[in-house]
Amino acid sequence: MCILIALLLSLALLGVYKYQGLENVIHWDTLSELDEIPTITDSFSDGQLKYTVHGNNYLVKERFLASIMQTNTWATYVFLVFFVIGLNLLMSAFCALPRYWFLGGMVALAGVLITFRLENVFNLTNQTGFLIAFAVVAGLAFYFNNFAIKTSFIQRFSWFLLLNTVLIGVIQYFSKISHPFLAIASYSFLSAIVFTVLFILLIAHEIVASLVWVISNSGIRGKSSLNQFLIISSIYLLNILLMFLEKHKYIDWNILAISPLVLYVISTVLGVWGFRNIADESAHFNFRTIGVWLYAGLAIIASATIGLAYATGNDPLIDAFESFIVVVHLTMGFAFFLYVILNFIQALQKGLPIHRILYRPQFLELSLFRLGALVGVVTLFSLKTFYVYYEAKAGYYNQIADFYKATNDLSYAEAFYKEATHNDIRNHKSNYALATLAMEANDKDNTGAFLKNSLEKNPSPFAYAGLSKILQEKDMFFDALFTLQEGVRKFPESQQLLTNLAWLYEKTKVTDSTFYYLNRAKENCTDCDLAEANLLAYQLKYNKENGLKNARGQTTNASMSLLANLSALNNEKNDFNAWIIKPGSDSILNVSQFALIYNLTTAALANIPFSSIDLQKIQQKTGNESFYEDLEFAIASQNYYREDKIEGLKRLTVLANDSTRKKPLYNQVVGMWYLQQGVVDKAIVHLTRAGDKASAEVLQKQDYIMSVPEYQQAQAEELLKNVKAKADYDKALAISPLNPVLISKTVDFYNSKLKKPNEAYNLIFKALQVNDNSTALLKMYILQSLKVGVENYAEEGLEKLHALSSPTDYQAFLSTYQAQKALMEKNKVGFE
Repeated sequence: MCILIALLLSLALLGVYKYQGLENVIHWDTLSELDEIPTITDSFSDGQLKYTVHGNNYLVKERFLASIMQTNTWATYVFLVFFVIGLNLLMSAFCALPRYWFLGGMVALAGVLITFRLENVFNLTNQTGFLIAFAVVAGLAFYFNNFAIKTSFIQRFSWFLLLNTVLIGVIQYFSKISHPFLAIASYSFLSAIVFTVLFILLIAHEIVASLVWVISNSGIRGKSSLNQFLIISSIYLLNILLMFLEKHKYIDWNILAISPLVLYVISTVLGVWGFRNIADESAHFNFRTIGVWLYAGLAIIASATIGLAYATGNDPLIDAFESFIVVVHLTMGFAFFLYVILNFIQALQKGLPIHRILYRPQFLELSLFRLGALVGVVTLFSLKTFYVYYEAKAGYYNQIADFYKATNDLSYAEAFYKEATHNDIRNHKSNYALATLAMEANDKDNTGAFLKNSLEKNPSPFAYAGLSKILQEKDMFFDALFTLQEGVRKFPESQQLLTNLAWLYEKTKVTDSTFYYLNRAKENCTDCDLAEANLLAYQLKYNKENGLKNARGQTTNASMSLLANLSALNNEKNDFNAWIIKPGSDSILNVSQFALIYNLTTAALANIPFSSIDLQKIQQKTGNESFYEDLEFAIASQNYYREDKIEGLKRLTVLANDSTRKKPLYNQVVGMWYLQQGVVDKAIVHLTRAGDKASAEVLQKQDYIMSVPEYQQAQAEELLKNVKAKADYDKALAISPLNPVLISKTVDFYNSKLKKPNEAYNLIFKALQVNDNSTALLKMYILQSLKVGVENYAEEGLEKLHALSSPTDYQAFLSTYQAQKALMEKNKVGFE
């Protein structure tokens, strides 16, 4: 049962590796970049005119980068495990075979152990390692074959596993290199390829044999089944012939619908029964005691070997195996077809169940047809000058090169990759791996050359994307564009290439082509959030209103980049709370997270599930330095719109005075904030600095300035309607903290009702920090200073009021001040 599980697992992994393809060793990375668009973050009215606060939103645009080629060491170790299991099965089976078969098995064992290259593992100059290993393993096999003949298979297999465990420990302990088992797996890959070839030859006729079984088993005795066999077998062989012709470029009909791997898997499964029938008809060994283990061992090794070729993206070896599978199935299938016809034509005509005697021929032995099929295989491969041999050789060198790359011995890795190209100059694996080595050495010329070579035989979207990027870095823009166009023609459904091509077209300002490829990327998306985020970003940037109507509204499980761009679309809607997870204070932001936080925070109507304190912690985190200034603006906006308007004004005023990158934007926004709070003089100053002379001229009109107190009076009355408690006053003051009328009534409430003059003083002082030219606030501050007993502050305020007020207004207040001061002194004397 364990052996069956191992076989099924090896086939399952083969399927997984095949499905993942090049993504076993190469993957797509995404490069995100920020773009800005103007937006309206808020609007308000002063009773006469309506004003809008203009800000900016960040958009996230993403494109794909092909990674370097990784070394799939995990898959190599898995292969080694299956290889050892398969070898143990073969050794355990050979121990029970007659002498000459056993000697043949020992010769094969010696060949396998030689390919292990143990002298490299132990850093020896002789074959001592091989001789010791062979003596130990062959000695145990000899003991079972000559002295412990009655030992069961399970016991033999267990002893070999135990011996392997000991040898593994010895290798690990005495090894002179860092990755001994990786070296053994890579070098022994040669013997694994040989076993795979033998196994494919063994099972190649099984599909035709199964057709015989189906026809014979379902036939009616006395009624000919020859026609059915001829028709079904001919259809099968014709399909294999077409696969062969297309695989070897004799035709280009694009009809290769069935993968050669499917033929291999079907034949492997069917071969269990077929090999049993052969063993039952043979006098050499019993299937149950020997044959099944021989078959399982070969099947596990072959499946693991082909699987490793797919797992490492070793395309020359994959091509070699696929070509070999097709050719062998064609020749062996046809040979077996002739074998059935020549030996059993009369039985087929009579409808007899020939499946019961299929391997007991009347005239010609199956071995003769196998020999003829081998001649056919050699003949077909000779038509291509045995190119399949050189492909397999290149695949073997690629595997060894992977070992040296994994151990960071890059000079040897480069040498073996180049040796692989000498055998198959256009193979993708070697050229992409060499491009990886050149890229890591910052050699752009060789990187581009190797990537270009990798496109000639088995092109991949990764190679097209990588070559395009290198050409861009070398300022060869149109070559990069043409490369991606060629890639899209080869891979019309590649979201990655379509996305990158759209990005390049956007650089040329050809927006029609940009949107054409963005829409195609969305239609063929594997990462649909990215495709939708990109399309939305470009729609927002180029004001494509028709596209925006269909913008996604559902945000559950959406990617961060899509959420960021949706926040730029919907910044006037109060539905952001479910869109973002509260960031931690130790968060290092990526561009998508930053854009989302920025867009939401700077929008007036958004409900944000984090505070300005959270943002400050993020801002101070090492790694977020590039976002520092923008986060300062976000903190100011968070304060102004949701927490503390005065603090927001203070922070943005400082930022507007200090910033050089976005000085006009910050002055424009803070100018509008001051205007919203009725501080016209500061609004004029900042709007002028922002270059908004038109707004500044409107505000400088005398009649407009005179209307502000009237508006503030009306606003105060509206906000204080039905106020009853401190919370009502505080809520009103949070909306308009610089309204003198509102502050005056709140101060009166604090003084008379709450008996908290110090808190009232703090309210006025806080407002004066950002509106220090307000005579109304100065008057309240001076009187409140007297009330709390800080006369020196009152005197300082009085001096400033003198400088800001007209003589008449100042004299009028001076009388009030002196009367208040006298009253305070009188109360003080009375108290004493």
